[in-house]
Amino acid sequence: MFSHKELGFLTKQLNLYLKKVENKIETEEISAAQRELLEKNLITTVTIVNKLIHLQPSSDNKGKGSRLLIVDDVESMRKVHRHYFMQAGFESVDLAPDGKRAFDMMKKAYANDKAYELVVSDWEMPKVSGLDLLKKVREDQELWRTPFYLISGLSDKKNIAVAIQNGVTGYLVKPVNQTIITKKFKEYLK
Repeated sequence: MFSHKELGFLTKQLNLYLKKVENKIETEEISAAQRELLEKNLITTVTIVNKLIHLQPSSDNKGKGSRLLIVDDVESMRKVHRHYFMQAGFESVDLAPDGKRAFDMMKKAYANDKAYELVVSDWEMPKVSGLDLLKKVREDQELWRTPFYLISGLSDKKNIAVAIQNGVTGYLVKPVNQTIITKKFKEYLK
C-alpha cells in the first residue's frame, strides 16, 4: 500500500485542496451547477482524507479513547452495537435514537471540544434517516470531516452508490457481528 511518508503527503495535499475549494465556494461568485460539483468533490475528498488518516499509524498512545456515536431507532440494536464496539475496545460509546437527536448530540459535543471521532448509523429510521443525517453532517462546516458509517439491510449496489455519492466513509450490510465490528473498526482505536 502506501508508506507512512506517502500517506502524510497525500493527506496534506488533499487538505490543501479542501481549503482551496472551501474558499472558492465561500468567496467567489459561482453558478449553482459549479457549486454543486464543488460540493460533491468536497464530499468525495473528505471521505478519502478520512480513510487516509486512519491508514496512518498513530504516533500518540491515546489507547481506547475514540469517541463513538451509534444511531439506531431500535433500542435493542443500539445496545447490541454498543456491546460489540465496547468489546472491540471503544470506551466512549454514546447512543442516539434517530438522526435528529444524533445531529444535536454531535453539535453539542463539538461545541464542548469533545467531538465524536466516528459515527455509525442505521440507514432506515423515522424522523431523520441515516442517509439524511449523513447529508446534514457533510454539509455542516464543523462536522463534515467526521468519519461516518452506515449500517443497513439494503444491500443493492444502487443503495451503496447513493451512500458513496453522499460521502459515506464505509457501509455495512446487516446483520453485523462482533467479528465484523472488531475487524472493520480496529483502526479507529488509537
